[in-house]
Amino acid sequence: MYTSSLLFYIFVLMNWIEKNILAFCLMFCAVSAFSQSDTTQSISDVLAESKDGYGTITINQDPRIQELVNTHVAINKANSGKVQGWRVQIYNSSGTNSRNEAQNVRKLFLSKYPDMGAYLIYQPPFFKIRVGDFRTKDEAYTFYKKLLSDFPVSYLIADQINYPVLIETSVEKSDLDKLLEEVR
Repeated sequence: MYTSSLLFYIFVLMNWIEKNILAFCLMFCAVSAFSQSDTTQSISDVLAESKDGYGTITINQDPRIQELVNTHVAINKANSGKVQGWRVQIYNSSGTNSRNEAQNVRKLFLSKYPDMGAYLIYQPPFFKIRVGDFRTKDEAYTFYKKLLSDFPVSYLIADQINYPVLIETSVEKSDLDKLLEEVR
């Protein structure tokens, strides 16, 4: 008797979970879609809007504050996908053949370290090769020590780096599916 009522409650709970997961997923997708929309209104404009049933907010501020906020937003948009970090510069030269030399150095580096990023940078009149995307100076220094034998003129440099690549793993069954199988 006790076992059959327990199984009944488990069955009801599983049905409730399945129905609510669908509702939760739909709600999450709707919220995500709304939050990802690119609105051009500033927070000051949103707060200053008048809505029925709500109070009114009046913002008295120096207009230069809004200019600073807009500048900050523009800088963040320009640097999307980048963060301050460290790289190792392995080549730096100017001259008539420096571009070809830089490309050859980059190819040589990638042949020895295929999983590491190598970036050709042109800052007139110099062609530069910078390698790696290191979050800390210590990480960059460790790699720099490995490079010294092959690239003796290399040195550390602070730079805007790419975000680290996340390792994707394939999961055969989600934790919820495993839990439901155990219950069944």
